[in-house]
Amino acid sequence: MDDMLDIFGNTDPRKMPSYLFSGALHLDYVTAVRADISRQNCSICPRHWYLNAAFRCARCGNTFVFSADEQRYWYEELGFWVDSQAKHCAKCRRELRGLKELRQEYDRDVGAVLSRSASLKSKQRLLEVVDTLDKSGVKLPGKVHENRRILVAQVEKLKHSGAA
Repeated sequence: MDDMLDIFGNTDPRKMPSYLFSGALHLDYVTAVRADISRQNCSICPRHWYLNAAFRCARCGNTFVFSADEQRYWYEELGFWVDSQAKHCAKCRRELRGLKELRQEYDRDVGAVLSRSASLKSKQRLLEVVDTLDKSGVKLPGKVHENRRILVAQVEKLKHSGAA
C-alpha cells in the first residue's frame, strides 16, 4: 500500500522514473531538494525532486553536473518540460547561444547589407558573422556562401573607390 502513495517518487527521490535522468553518469541523492510541481510543465509525470546529476556534454565530451538549482530554474522558472534535460555543459550552452545569436543577426541583416547603399562597416560585420559561423562548424546553406562572395566583392569595390 505504501507504494501506492509513492507515485513517481513523490516521497523518495530514488523512486523517480529513471527516464527523468536518462543518460546520467551519476545521481547524487544527497543533494535532493523538493520540487514545486504546481510550477512545472508535465504531461503525466512531474519531477518531485531535483538532484545533482552528472552527464557527458554532447558537444565537447566533458562531464558536467546539471545541478538541483539549475533544474529548479529550468522547470519552475523557465517552464521547460520536466522530461527535458541539459545535453551540453554550461560553456557549450553559452557558445551555442552565441552562435544562434550570430545566425539570427545574419538572417535579420543580410537583405539590407547586400544592398548597394549599405555601409562598408555593415558589410564587413556581416562577413565577420559568416566567417565566425563557418569556422565554428555551423553547417551553412549554399546561399550564405554565395552571399559571402558577393559581400567580399562589394567590400573590395568600396575600399578601392575610397568609400571607406
